[in-house]
Amino acid sequence: MPKQLPWGQPIDGIHAWVATHESDHGASTGAAREAVAAEYGFGTWRQLEAYATHPGDNSDFLLLGCLTYFQTDRPENRARARKMLEADPGLGTRYIWHAAGVGDVAAVARFLDDEPSLVNQRGGYFDWEPLLYACYSRLDLDGHSTLGVAGLLIERGADPDSHYMWGGQYRFTALTGAFGEGEMGPVNQPPHEYCVALAGLLLDAGADPNDGQALYNTMFTPGHECLAMLLDHGLNRDHRNNWRWAGKDGVYTENPDRTLDYQLNWAVQKHHVDRAKLLIDHGAAVTGRTPDGKTLYEVAVRAGHPDLARYLAEHGAEPAQLDVSARLIGACQAGDADTARQMVNDNPGLVERLQQAEPDLVVDAAGTNRLAAVGLMAELGFDLGRVGDVAPLHQAAFQGHRDMVELLLAKGAALGVRDNHHAATPLQWAMTAGSSEVVDYLKSLPIGAFDAVVTGDVDRLKSLLDDDPSLLESTIGGERAGDDVHQADWQTPLAFAVLRKQTSAVRLLLDRGARADIADGEGRRLISIARSESTADIVALLGRD
Repeated sequence: MPKQLPWGQPIDGIHAWVATHESDHGASTGAAREAVAAEYGFGTWRQLEAYATHPGDNSDFLLLGCLTYFQTDRPENRARARKMLEADPGLGTRYIWHAAGVGDVAAVARFLDDEPSLVNQRGGYFDWEPLLYACYSRLDLDGHSTLGVAGLLIERGADPDSHYMWGGQYRFTALTGAFGEGEMGPVNQPPHEYCVALAGLLLDAGADPNDGQALYNTMFTPGHECLAMLLDHGLNRDHRNNWRWAGKDGVYTENPDRTLDYQLNWAVQKHHVDRAKLLIDHGAAVTGRTPDGKTLYEVAVRAGHPDLARYLAEHGAEPAQLDVSARLIGACQAGDADTARQMVNDNPGLVERLQQAEPDLVVDAAGTNRLAAVGLMAELGFDLGRVGDVAPLHQAAFQGHRDMVELLLAKGAALGVRDNHHAATPLQWAMTAGSSEVVDYLKSLPIGAFDAVVTGDVDRLKSLLDDDPSLLESTIGGERAGDDVHQADWQTPLAFAVLRKQTSAVRLLLDRGARADIADGEGRRLISIARSESTADIVALLGRD
């Protein structure tokens, strides 16, 4: 089985592995590269190289036009690709992979008429088959049809199970591309324009319905259309997730998780009741446990879904007597105020003990938009700030739940709270997810200097500096006082503006006297960082001081 690729491995290090293969095995450079790629679970050397160097300079047409399943997936990438095509229409017909990505059926047909073997030949930026470009493209161009291209490719013999291994571990198929979605949310990673028709085309052509990645990507949002389609086409209780399992010895092995069991575990925890019942009806194991050892029956009760707990019991799950903490969680999630108040009155200190043991309770409720639950928790004395790594406001903003954001702020949540992972504010989380309604709402509130920078609101930044000139030398670390050290702590508004490529903000801050002679935690000077991570205009502004 393949080895795990170390996260963050620089491409120079990968080239060193190639040199070792050449030396140890007397192989040519090409053969050594393919051997290294196979050793780490990639289909080809180029697929490994594209993964290891992503996003590079983020300027390739196909890179910008397709979902990549990195955190760089953004609507503005697709917009840039469309502008590139407008400036150079020949981009769309340069090669079959480009024609497939733009949805030019006639051009793809011409390529195949001239050279039929191209139908399953890898190429383009990612070294994918043409079908993958049609399925992962999100250009959605008028007068073009990636669905039509996919149909033509299937008709000409394309493999409906075409796939690549993301990171050498996760199987991203043509079907995965059709369904889209994922951890970055449906704004950044939307389903294909004709998701249902494209998925049906692939499944009818013989695509494997046991698509663990498609199910994973679509399990973060309500609804179960993807799951239902796969079940209708043969997904069953005996299937196992088709990801590779990361073993302790650094080698991937076959995944031990059954596909439906994995999905049921998530659905019960995340309030997806209808999805959970569908999985139970198709044989998912009701006796499973979560990674922390809780039974699914207990999880359903704690999630505030006694009806789902009964459904699990009716299908073989063993009911359990739950302690007072679990019962309080269930009452809060169900919005049962009378029961919750009685338990809190009968058990002094229960709320504090519970939140200390499970700091993400309010975060999870906020992220799934459980308004009654969060309102009740606030009344009972649960802390609405950051108890663990993130605050409830971060998760509500990321998920685009404006009503939850308003509720949290009305109950006293801090607008400028920063998470422990990224040292980012709720507004910055909303911007990352593309939650435009929440972004607009939070921008209308009294945001701080860093948020003014990231939103490009120079007038707001100017007003803040007029009121408090000391903000010039404030730092992210200062806003996170009392927390462990974070790599972003050194950043002033100027450094933050440089890294976010906010030219107008950089100019204003320099004009107001912000210090440019600062360095990060590794001693790198700001202008040096700008040369590698910002724009030429910003480097010029820094260089004038």
